[in-house]
Order: sequence, then structure tokens, then C-alpha cells
Amino acid sequence: MEPSAWCHRFLFNRFHLDGTSGIRDYIRLEKQTRMNVLLVAGVGERPEAHLFPELAARGIKVNLLCDTTSPYFDDLKKTGFPMTHFVMKARIDLAAIRVLRRTLRAGSYDILHAFNSRALSNSLIASVGMNIKRIGFCGTMGHLKRWDPSARMAVLSPFADRIVCVSKAVKSYLQGLGIPESRLVNIYAGHDPSWFTAAPRTALREFGVPDNAIVIACAARARPIKGVPILLEAVRRLATELPIHVLLIGQNDDDEVEKLLGNSILRERVHLTGFRMDAPALIGACDLFVMPTLRNEGLSKAVAEAMCMSVPSIISAVGGMVELVDDGISGMIVPPGDAAGLANAIKKYAMDLPLRKQHGAVALKRLVESFSFSQMTDQTIAMYQSLVA
Repeated sequence: MEPSAWCHRFLFNRFHLDGTSGIRDYIRLEKQTRMNVLLVAGVGERPEAHLFPELAARGIKVNLLCDTTSPYFDDLKKTGFPMTHFVMKARIDLAAIRVLRRTLRAGSYDILHAFNSRALSNSLIASVGMNIKRIGFCGTMGHLKRWDPSARMAVLSPFADRIVCVSKAVKSYLQGLGIPESRLVNIYAGHDPSWFTAAPRTALREFGVPDNAIVIACAARARPIKGVPILLEAVRRLATELPIHVLLIGQNDDDEVEKLLGNSILRERVHLTGFRMDAPALIGACDLFVMPTLRNEGLSKAVAEAMCMSVPSIISAVGGMVELVDDGISGMIVPPGDAAGLANAIKKYAMDLPLRKQHGAVALKRLVESFSFSQMTDQTIAMYQSLVA
């Protein structure tokens, strides 16, 4: 069924046009139905893969250019959703720009929504001279420089009508770089607990984790900025008194991690899984989650995934992560780089199962109330409406 037909039937069934509020909603969604949006993504993330079909279900006409080989889009591809395989090899990719420009000319688009910096820079060039609203995205902080031409061609470009900031911290960071607040919109990458099912505890045996261990999950591409050595030092301090084990989920690109694993105690307690598409399920099988980032964390999808499965988190006080966790209520926050403080927080959780359960339950409630997928969708549509009003 066409989006417009779906929208009309939904309105008549729900409101019957039997009052002022029903008529207002009908007019609002009728205008929404006429919106035509070109979505430009890369490999995507789970919230994006759910957002795109939800926009169509809400009556917005959408077309998607993305890397269709990404596993995040596998389910979407099977539904016949309008999507075209599209890969951008650089911030200025002439072949990609030609495809974008042909696509824009072929459809009467109101909005061009780019979901990463590479997509935005190519989209801005491709849409030169076109009467279209342009939306970009910024999910991290500390990496942009006013004098950097690549930044001026993407997030810092004056031709981007809106930049979606993944946290309030990112929004504040971009304001500090001179972007007017009127062009910045804070929309969290919303999650839905129904997307995830925790793996059984026995699934951790695959990685050599003992059944009686207190297991810490840490999911990230381990680079020096992620602070994984701080977590390992905290575990080393506790190893003689508690059966602490760590499940490191993700690719390891930190040489310091390899050096630390030369320690016999850590070698027995730390289990590397490599990249895993089932990372959220593995997090759900663990007792707590730790994200020890040292700086520049816009937000953490892994922390949000832990919240979805009632797993309490210990995070460092960096960037937008502190917006996810209510310290001492839904998790714990420690200073970045503080191995002793992190060890104390881990010990507190390790020795208090009721506290872990209590904080995990509050974390789930907090996610549903403040970081939900439905809120992300509503806010995205509201942004579209404000641009085409």
C-alpha cells in the first residue's frame, strides 16, 4: 500500500474525522504524507535500520541510498523497502556525487537527510543549486577544527540546514565551534528493548568464562581513546579477592591491551570475542557493563543496549555518556582514567547482587522514558515538519 493510502486509512480508523482534534491530526498527517525525503546512509546502525521503515509507515515518502551489504539492513532489504546500493569511498567521491545528483533530479525531494559526515559532504556538493533542505549528523566530539576544509564541507558547512546531535554534549560542542543553536537539534539514537534478547549465561562458555564468574562486558572497538587498559588495571587490582572476568567484545586496535594481557592474572580473566553482531545478546548475559572512555564520547550505543537488558553500567564522566546514566541510581559514573575509582565501583556491584538488579531495572525504565526509539522517530518527523513548514 502506498504511504498516502496507508496514512488516510489510519486516520479514518482512528479519528473518524468526528471532531476538531481529528481534523487537525488529519491535516497535519496529510501534510506529512506529502513530504519526500532522500535518506543517505553508510553501513548504518540498528536505530537507523528501524527508523527508515518507520518513517514510511508514518506516511513520509522515502528513498534510501546505503551500503546494502551491511548486516543492519538485511531484514529491511527482504521487505522490498525502496533502497539502492550506494558506497561513498571518500568525503569527495565524484562517482557518488553523480549518483546523488541524478537521484535528486529524478525525484521531487523536500529533504536530503545524510547520516554521517561522508554522506553529508557528498550530498551538499550534489545538491548545489537545488531547492532542498539538507540535514547532517554528528555523533562524536573533539575531532573537528574550524580551519579543516573537510569539516567546513560537512558538519561545519553553512549550507547544512540542520545538524542532528546525538547528545546535548555534542550540541554544546558544535555551538562552541560557531554553529548557531537554531541549526542544531538534539535527537538521541533511540532504542527499543524488544529488539534484544539476552543470551543464556551458558553462551559465555564459548569464550572460556567460568559459570561462577562475575562477568563485566565491555563492547567497543578497542582504541587508546576507549580506555580499555584502565578497565584491565581495575580488574587486576580486584583479581585476588573476587572472581572477576571481562568479556571484551569488538576488534582490538590498542597495543597496550595486548601488552597487559601478557600478565598471567589478566590473561586468565580477560576474554576477547572479536567483532560480534550478537554483541547486545552477549552483554545481556553479563552481570554489568563498563565503558571506560577517556574522552570525546558523543554517546554510547553499547551502554544503551545494556540498559535495554537491565544490565547496570559503570561509565567514565565523558561527553554525552553522562546523559545516559543517573549516577548511583541507574548505574555509576567515575572520573576518566581513574583505575582505582573504577575498581571500587566494580567491587561495589560485584558484592551486591540486589544493587545490580535494582540499578538494572531503573536503567531499563530510564531508557524507555528518555531514550526510546519512538521518541527518536517523533523528533525526526518534527524536525522534517519544521523545515518544510
